Amino acid sequence: MPRSLGTRGFTLVELLLSISIIGVITGMMMANFRGGQRSTEVRLASEILVDQIRSVQTSSLSGRLVSVCSGGSFNLHVCEPKNPPVTCAGAVCQRRVPTGYGIRFTTSPDTSYLLFYDTDGDWRYDVGEELEASPYVVGNNVRLTAASAGTPLDLVYTPPYGQVYVNGSSSGTPIVTLTLGHQFGTTTRHVNIFTLSGKIEHD
Repeated sequence: MPRSLGTRGFTLVELLLSISIIGVITGMMMANFRGGQRSTEVRLASEILVDQIRSVQTSSLSGRLVSVCSGGSFNLHVCEPKNPPVTCAGAVCQRRVPTGYGIRFTTSPDTSYLLFYDTDGDWRYDVGEELEASPYVVGNNVRLTAASAGTPLDLVYTPPYGQVYVNGSSSGTPIVTLTLGHQFGTTTRHVNIFTLSGKIEHD
């Protein structure tokens, strides 16, 4: 009978080489996955921010009523439902059209922006005018890395035509660019606000 030849197995060197190759490929796939996830988070944050700015702009065009303290030590403070609440001690919480609807951007904190109503007509944010802070994206992984008009930056849309004021001024800044980035990567996106046409877009 012919003698059967035994099947040759893998050597230790071949096994180690195979494991190394698999490890490298797995590492590359994980890096690409994380990079794609970060890019998605930044893109989502820019889309949400554009929608939020458009919502503020729409409020100015419609003249949406807001609750503001009238009189007392909290005069002109916003008394909309918020945390912490404002009770307008010694005064009345009344519904009115504010002089502006605004968003404040800062680098401290740089993971959220502040929604506010301009109640005193200076087209800037003042203590007591805030409504709420909102993160750029859930998880606070996306932050504001730059603003072409500097920080803190107040954008205020005024009724009834939605004219935009940048840091209290309605002239001199035709385009405001906000740069968003991921805190664990280099991916960035830009949100552009055109102050003359009212257009708001992201890249």
